[in-house]
Amino acid sequence: MHWGETVDNLSCYAYLDEVLVIVFAFWRTTHPDLDDLGKIFVTKIEPEEFAVILQGAADAIEADSIRETT
Repeated sequence: MHWGETVDNLSCYAYLDEVLVIVFAFWRTTHPDLDDLGKIFVTKIEPEEFAVILQGAADAIEADSIRETT
């Protein structure tokens, strides 16, 4: 799955190989750590753990949105 470039200065791909494999690289020349440019980073995480993290992030965003509207 190609996630596309984001405003976060990141190009990222993800695929399942028993675990979720996330491959990413920083691409902006204005990235604060220039040593990271041109390097490919890889991390692996259990799909269930990743889902819990995403749900937590979504819950935090929703809670923040509710606080802003009240």
